Amino acid sequence: MAEPWEYIHTKRVLNKYGLPAGAFDPEAPGEQTYDIYWMNIRTRRGSRSHEPEATLRISARNEGEDRHLGITCSDLKFDNTTEIDAQCENNALTSPKTWTLKYSNGSQAGKGLVEYTQKGEIRNSRLLMDGKEPAHSKTLGPYTADWCLFDAVQRLSAEKDTTKHTFDLIEEFSMIRENQFLIYRGTSEITTDQSAIIADVYCHYGESVIPTCYYVDGNGRLFLVVSTRRTVILKKEVS
Repeated sequence: MAEPWEYIHTKRVLNKYGLPAGAFDPEAPGEQTYDIYWMNIRTRRGSRSHEPEATLRISARNEGEDRHLGITCSDLKFDNTTEIDAQCENNALTSPKTWTLKYSNGSQAGKGLVEYTQKGEIRNSRLLMDGKEPAHSKTLGPYTADWCLFDAVQRLSAEKDTTKHTFDLIEEFSMIRENQFLIYRGTSEITTDQSAIIADVYCHYGESVIPTCYYVDGNGRLFLVVSTRRTVILKKEVS
């Protein structure tokens, strides 16, 4: 059975971008930009356009006892942009405590019509959106949000943390998904036409989510995220 990084479309993306190199410190302030390709592993070779359909930018820094994340996801096809400013716990899962989410559309048709701002927080282990609990709520155990996992796996890898983490997921910073697991699956040798690298592999499984693998290089740098639906690959980083 093929490894997720060996999917036809993902391998093509890897050959296009290449593998990461150089020093990296996941605890240092910095910003990483990823390109997102929507995938269908069942489509035949060459049947999809090979251009990214979205970009993801994540900046991270420590602020006292907290961890601050700035997240921007931009849909290149429909000109949608989601910006999240999150103050997080400085813990294994980079659990968000408070955040502001802003959504906008830059197209002529949508500009000014489909914009909104939403504030979220965790209070007494309960999710509040604009001060109110969502329809389906619960008292949270350990938790994180989907984009926060991009920061978490880098720090887990750097710390050689192979613990199985069980948690609740705040999907898109607004919806609770229960019974989630982040599992260290060991290492994988990833090869391209030009080079090879040994990567730590963390896998996210759970109820109502698509299983996703996170590939982290020997310096704690997340450079590839793969599911049957999408490939996310590191484009650039700024210290």
